[in-house]
Amino acid sequence: MTYCFNPTCKNPQNSPKAEFCQSCNSPLLLIPPLNQNTDTETWADGNGEIETKQIIPSIDNNLTITNQSRYRILKLIGSGGFGRTFLAVDEATSLQKVCVIKQFFPQNVNYYQNYPQSSETTSGSGDIQVKKTTQKASELFQQEAQQLKTLGSHPQIPQLLTNFQQDEQQYLVQEYIEGKNLAQELAEKGVFTETKIRALLNDLLPVLKFVHKSKVIHRDIKPENIIRRTTGKLVLVDFGAAKLVEKKGLPQTATIIGSAAYTAPEQLMGKAVFASDLYSLGVTCIHLLTQVSPFDLFDSRNSKWVWRDYLKMPVSKELGLILDKMLESATNRRYHSATAIIRHLNPQSNYMETVYFSASSAVPKKLTEQAEIRQELQEVLAAESVKVQVSRVKKTLTIVISRNPEKLINYSHILKIISAKLTDLRLPNIDRVKLLGKAQGKTVPEWQQILRINHQARWKNKIVRLQKTEHFVKLSQLGTQSFWLARFREREFWLDALMFALAWFIFGYRIIIWHPIMAVIIASAFIAVKRQTGKQNKLATNNLFATVATVFLIMGLLGEKFWISDIFGLLLGCLFVALPIFYVIEEI
Repeated sequence: MTYCFNPTCKNPQNSPKAEFCQSCNSPLLLIPPLNQNTDTETWADGNGEIETKQIIPSIDNNLTITNQSRYRILKLIGSGGFGRTFLAVDEATSLQKVCVIKQFFPQNVNYYQNYPQSSETTSGSGDIQVKKTTQKASELFQQEAQQLKTLGSHPQIPQLLTNFQQDEQQYLVQEYIEGKNLAQELAEKGVFTETKIRALLNDLLPVLKFVHKSKVIHRDIKPENIIRRTTGKLVLVDFGAAKLVEKKGLPQTATIIGSAAYTAPEQLMGKAVFASDLYSLGVTCIHLLTQVSPFDLFDSRNSKWVWRDYLKMPVSKELGLILDKMLESATNRRYHSATAIIRHLNPQSNYMETVYFSASSAVPKKLTEQAEIRQELQEVLAAESVKVQVSRVKKTLTIVISRNPEKLINYSHILKIISAKLTDLRLPNIDRVKLLGKAQGKTVPEWQQILRINHQARWKNKIVRLQKTEHFVKLSQLGTQSFWLARFREREFWLDALMFALAWFIFGYRIIIWHPIMAVIIASAFIAVKRQTGKQNKLATNNLFATVATVFLIMGLLGEKFWISDIFGLLLGCLFVALPIFYVIEEI
């Protein structure tokens, strides 16, 4: 079928090979007018081959040579207040290339004679307003052409093929992107999962980085303007609202453009900045996660987003925080660049970080063979239905995760599992781990991550392991109330406390060996020997206490200090420490 591109045609449908419209008798082939100089158009096919067509001016400047583009409109695919969008084919190319043609025409009464107009737009000040609006729309149309010339070199942005003006109508011809937009995908397949949202951000943020680096603000990011190619790659389309940032400084007030549901607050005031696109992308994400209108995801009473209340599938805390920051109403609290989001979305991970050990891992395995490492990782990833391959070069361990091509996996979840397991294994002489994720049968990885040893966390984990040992557990009980309440009820505890105090007095205030601090050492050693001896033998504790008390009374009544600093003092201290051994009761 051939579609008539005359805006006033009442019956634009025609037969596939027709040359003139059967309704209005207008030509059905759109032929770009020839300039005074020779011009060229460039096409790129799916194999990357370039086909260049030369446009040669004819004598009367109206006829064309056979190799000039001649576009046959196939169907109308969209329309608006200032123009229409068509699907077309270039009959001058050998492969009949499909393309998209945007037609802009001013709001002239001649073009709208078939449609009723309000009095406000046909008289007085209304004519002036229409003229200004038409002029602005024309500028935006030319601006889109200029933006696509600048940005069309990116594989995820439609390539501008040509643009021209004919019969007071402007035309823009660009590459046709085969696929469905995300709004259609949402309607057909339902809400997006966290994995799909992460893939969307990782695929589209580099495109925005390129756009912003070219000093361009898109200003109309929404699901309808993101098309997924048949290859799976996302393409950002419709740069009709894009704005070129010409100089630095405060944003200047401009025309308010964009889709209200996805537009940032500052853009609604005509002051769009690069972060405005990030806001719109954030709104796009929460709409895809909930399949609810963005207007309903915002609580105007409390001035906050409530998108989590509409989730059908939960998302991780990490992704939620990223989306929250993208949706901040104040630009100083929002992400300022696509690079910052990419960095937070794919953090530089460290294994052995914030991983705590259970009692069972107090003495972990130390693996040396790659096969054993692969077996351990395969076991912990059994629920994920993936295959693991492991290789090692010097101090770098490479782990390849292969998934089923028909099943998507959450790589961020797998990253946490592998990090925890590597920490638990305590691999010797490994400083760096390279993770690669791919679909089975593919050679190019779709995901990669570098893990490095966090030496600070390694020391932290050594302390954690120490805390799991039997001796540390016993020492830690000294700080509990229950431990001391139980001790206070024991007679032996009070006897030990009294004998410690008496020994401290004897050697700290009467018999002073080298230094008074030796009294604490001797008293502590005395109690330690007594308790150890008491575990293996039965002690005459009462007799031992009576002996220590007697020495205490004698030394106290003498009232004199004895400074002993030679070998005799050391032997005297050892004799006192060994005193409990002489009070062992031998069993008959």
